[in-house]
Amino acid sequence: MTYYPDLSPYSYDDSPRAMLNVGWLSSAHEYTRGVVDERVMDALKILCVAHENQMRGLHHCEFCDIDRSFVLGGPAGDTKVLLGSAEIRVEGADGTCYAAPDLVIHYMAEHLYCPPEDFCRAAVRAAGLETNGELTVVE
Repeated sequence: MTYYPDLSPYSYDDSPRAMLNVGWLSSAHEYTRGVVDERVMDALKILCVAHENQMRGLHHCEFCDIDRSFVLGGPAGDTKVLLGSAEIRVEGADGTCYAAPDLVIHYMAEHLYCPPEDFCRAAVRAAGLETNGELTVVE
């Protein structure tokens, strides 16, 4: 998988829409670590079943020896999703669109990756998990 810095312009694949990159990590580059509200992880698990920009190949995590990373996703949390071959795309309240590899879920759970707060808010909003309370994202 190609590395892109967080919030850089999306250019992985042709898209008619301007988007920003989130979570395109590589072992050759540092990344932001921190604690993210569990609603963000719940939101990404719901959204990962959409299979945006599905590819035929599979990207494996460069940070650990896991062969294949799966997650139970979808609204009911009962759909087994193989991570590493698709994207999660979300739109923020201000219209900004973000594109993240679905492996971002593994990066957050296993390697303490902390995505940008605006992306986290957009994911929670897109999944319908938004509440009036604060969303905790601590780098």
